[in-house]
Amino acid sequence: MSDLPTVRPKHSRSTSITTSKKTTSHQRKPSLNVQQQQQQQQILQTPKPELKRHSSSRASLNTTPTTASNLPRFVNSIILRVHSFLNPSGPLLPHSKHGNAFGGTAKPSLLSKLAQSRFIRFAALFYVIFSVFLSLNHGWKYFVSSPNGNNNSIRFKQTDTALDEQFNDDWVPQRTYDQDDTYSLMNQMTHGLKMSKLFSKSYYDAAKKIQPFWKKASNIPEKDEVSIITTANANTWDDLKRLTIYWEGPISAIIHIEEEDESTVEKIKQEYENTPELYRNVDLHLAQIPGDKLSVLFPRNAERNLARLLAQTDYVMDLPHGVIPATDLRRTLESNKERIDSLLLAGDLLALPTFNFKNREATRDDVPYDKSQLILKLSEDKMVLDDKHWKENEGPTDLERWMDAESLYAVEKYEFHYEPVIIESKTIQPWCSERFLDSRAACIFSSYLQGNEIWVLPDDFMVQMPLEEDSEVTDFDNVVENRIYAKFYWEQCVHHARQLDALGLWKSPRSQHIRSQCSRVIQNWGKGLIGKPE
Repeated sequence: MSDLPTVRPKHSRSTSITTSKKTTSHQRKPSLNVQQQQQQQQILQTPKPELKRHSSSRASLNTTPTTASNLPRFVNSIILRVHSFLNPSGPLLPHSKHGNAFGGTAKPSLLSKLAQSRFIRFAALFYVIFSVFLSLNHGWKYFVSSPNGNNNSIRFKQTDTALDEQFNDDWVPQRTYDQDDTYSLMNQMTHGLKMSKLFSKSYYDAAKKIQPFWKKASNIPEKDEVSIITTANANTWDDLKRLTIYWEGPISAIIHIEEEDESTVEKIKQEYENTPELYRNVDLHLAQIPGDKLSVLFPRNAERNLARLLAQTDYVMDLPHGVIPATDLRRTLESNKERIDSLLLAGDLLALPTFNFKNREATRDDVPYDKSQLILKLSEDKMVLDDKHWKENEGPTDLERWMDAESLYAVEKYEFHYEPVIIESKTIQPWCSERFLDSRAACIFSSYLQGNEIWVLPDDFMVQMPLEEDSEVTDFDNVVENRIYAKFYWEQCVHHARQLDALGLWKSPRSQHIRSQCSRVIQNWGKGLIGKPE
């Protein structure tokens, strides 16, 4: 016992405070460094048995439970590392005392608090372990599935060999289905379902009673001919018969008859079969719709689309009832076939000016048959240019220019209410909007915004014969139509501007029409989509 070193008293860390009236000073008795040096010398002089007891006691503070001591050394080290990662050691002194002892520290940041959070560390550890196992899983599947790929290629080669043996030179094709059964799913659809989908804005019961090719013409036209598309009802049936006298080409006509008026249907059927001009060239499509007046159940624009859809030629001419081609238009089209085909296939439109009699008693004998006779009647004030929605002899057709024209010219003063008689491609042009009762201007407007030109024929024209009845569209419907058309104008401007931009044509000459017609609309609605028009 005498050999044991004497235990020195622990150093107390104290300071003496000297206070005066003006200042207060702190004085430390021993230096911290001096104390540490003395303690290290004492430890070096301590006998070995005592040092072992001290180190073993300290080690017992950091060891894991006895159950972990039996694990392999590698696993034990991993557990220690995970345990130290999930339980980070903080400072030896509390934060407040640590600051007092060492002169104060800065407040820990939010990032350091998150880094010391046990939950954050657990989430990071879980993510790492999950990523490792996921990578191992994919790698295992990659190496294991390689032989299967070889098996698949072998199986495909065997199948090809079997097919080559089956389809040899002696193979005879056979049906894979019963020829007496319906093969196409389209044929299994009801007629009403097809028609209601084709004309989605029409009344279902009206659309399902449409009979395409109710009466089919005996003559089969050439594909590159022009077909007239028009509509008629019980009151305008005679106008359709008169049209066949002036036009000996194909006609696709919608005949609108009241749903229960079977007597009129039978009368028209008999006249059709007994009139050579009708049964040779006219395809009649019957639409038996509730009511004999034009209505939203099946609007006139839907009838135009149907007549165009069922036309048997590549080019069509939309003709209102009561309008007749005064000149030999078919000869003009035939003599300039190459030029006209190139324009129509490019998407352009051919316009024919329409003229009207000032005298409602005019007859067929008063119809001028060439341009010189027409100009004479214009000078005598017997006829006028009839651009609908404009005053007499005014409108985008430009009467003065047409009278002097000897070749095609493009319409330069287009306005979105312009609706002349036009010749167009059956397939290229957009379809008429069926939200309108009767608006040919809506059909032309969509095509014009796509960048298509409207070319006026210099020598041919149409004549509007005097009508026995007023317009089928009432004053109330006209008000509604005008309001809808104003919204339609904005909608079409934005739609076609976006379409041209998607096609990469916004900066091309094809966008010139939409820039001139819709610059205000595009700046308001299209800002950020296609940019400001240049």
